[in-house]
Amino acid sequence: MKKGILAAVAVIVVIAASVGGYALLSGSNVGDDPSSQSKVYPSSVTITQNDGEKITVATPVEKVAVVNVNAAEFMQVLNVTDRVVGISESIAEDDDFGYIYEGVEVVGTYSEPSGEKILELGANVVIGQCTSMSIKDTAALEDLGITVVLLDCYGLDQITSDLAQLASLFGFEAQERAVQYAEMFNETVGMVTAANASMGEDVTCYMELSNGKAYTSKAEMSSLIDLAGGYNIVKVLVADPTSSTQLISNEAIIAYDNGLGPDFILVRVGGINDNATAELEYQSMVGRAGWSTLNATQSDNIFIITQSGILSGPRVYIGIVYLTETFHPGVLSVSADELLAEYNQAFGYDITPMMDYRHTAT
Repeated sequence: MKKGILAAVAVIVVIAASVGGYALLSGSNVGDDPSSQSKVYPSSVTITQNDGEKITVATPVEKVAVVNVNAAEFMQVLNVTDRVVGISESIAEDDDFGYIYEGVEVVGTYSEPSGEKILELGANVVIGQCTSMSIKDTAALEDLGITVVLLDCYGLDQITSDLAQLASLFGFEAQERAVQYAEMFNETVGMVTAANASMGEDVTCYMELSNGKAYTSKAEMSSLIDLAGGYNIVKVLVADPTSSTQLISNEAIIAYDNGLGPDFILVRVGGINDNATAELEYQSMVGRAGWSTLNATQSDNIFIITQSGILSGPRVYIGIVYLTETFHPGVLSVSADELLAEYNQAFGYDITPMMDYRHTAT
């Protein structure tokens, strides 16, 4: 990897996200000074979805259904969870923050929310994801008079601008909290970007999900690995991927680097809160043919990522620090644990501090 090029790209991402978020928070739709309580909030705002479509929404929104997991986590960041009257099954079942929505009605899945149920709960706005995991039939909801807003609320190049737009639905206080989050996000990504230039050679990495698929070059995860000073070996194993994740043959993994394999192996599982369960996951990994002699195994560099939410959505900036700490210990002045504690305190969360499990030979 060319460190200088990566640093320049990442700086552009941070600046673009920061400027985009600020422009949305201080633009004509919502007043020049979102902190001013003397201003009257506009009766509507126009949201530009990730697909470019513009949606006008009556504001401020007082009751809303949310079927996008990332947006649901951001609602707590914005201090507007009291306005959420309906959620998807995946939000209710989320291991990290689902407890926030205890008692909130489930309106269906993220792809097929019930319009009738949403209206029954008094909402006429639903927030879903746009690029992937989106609502299948938005027209059916719109025919019922429901405004559908599709914002991904993930991605280094758009997460703060998506959050700014989300906040614009709810009022001045929500906008102020979006600015607070954006400052934390940009400061952290900028710090990692600056450190990246002095990390030396990239370490090699293979990252797998709980379903056995690995992240390809099409996945943002591959870019996160790059930013953290790693190199995703799947880039070599699958030169022209058709999707962001793909099954990789065991033979290809153990043959990498003349049979040495990658320096690090990470498995993104989530939902594990104790070492005993994580150890079982580790044992199932090293039990694969040829894995016992891999570099990562011999060096105790197999990590079971137990808090999968740190690698996408609102906590992704914490995940970038986690990856950097893992690949290049000591290069940063702040830890992922400290950032999570700050996140919990700033936004009223109580997300478990356990992020991973690392087996060490006795």
